Amino acid sequence: MGTHRRSPAILGFAIGFCLGMAALPVRAAEPDWPAGPYKYITIDQSVRDALTEFGRNIHVPVKLSDGVKGRLSAGMPMGTAREFLQWVCDRYGLVWYYDGASLAVATEAEMRTDMFKVDAATLPGIPGRLRELGVADTRYPIKIAQNERVVSVSGPPAYIDAVRKALGVLTEPSGPARAREVDGSAENVVPVRVFRGRRAEVETPPTAKHPGESK
Repeated sequence: MGTHRRSPAILGFAIGFCLGMAALPVRAAEPDWPAGPYKYITIDQSVRDALTEFGRNIHVPVKLSDGVKGRLSAGMPMGTAREFLQWVCDRYGLVWYYDGASLAVATEAEMRTDMFKVDAATLPGIPGRLRELGVADTRYPIKIAQNERVVSVSGPPAYIDAVRKALGVLTEPSGPARAREVDGSAENVVPVRVFRGRRAEVETPPTAKHPGESK
């Protein structure tokens, strides 16, 4: 039986494409949803109270951002607990993320994209690390630009924070758009791009000075 050999050009293109920008279609852990329909009746209740009660009913702490507002009225469709949560989110412009311990709910307006650099040695282990920790979620894309050593993550604040913690990316407390490069060094500070809605904020932290250098 003859063997089929791909041309070097095709192989080079395939490898280059994969290394150029890799997406991680990894599903995060979800709460242990109760079986059967979720029966919840309300006549006039705030969305915050309804979601807080929802968390109690499924035995999962719920963390709500300050932007979660609105009121629920009668006429909610019957379905599973997950369908109820998704229905509330779709109707009131909300998004949710479960980190394995608590359920975070924020507004769609709070969704953002963070881009930060990591050390070259860290890149190969990113997919496996996020998979093992159950952090990544197919609803919120994570992309890796291998050549530039840049990780791009989009989603609600709780999700982005979970990815940062999983990768060991530390955010400067004095500036939300600063982060240190993951290379084990506290001196190499790199620019981080934060996209919120239509505005893009880019900040380049000053280069750390070594002892003996003039200010």
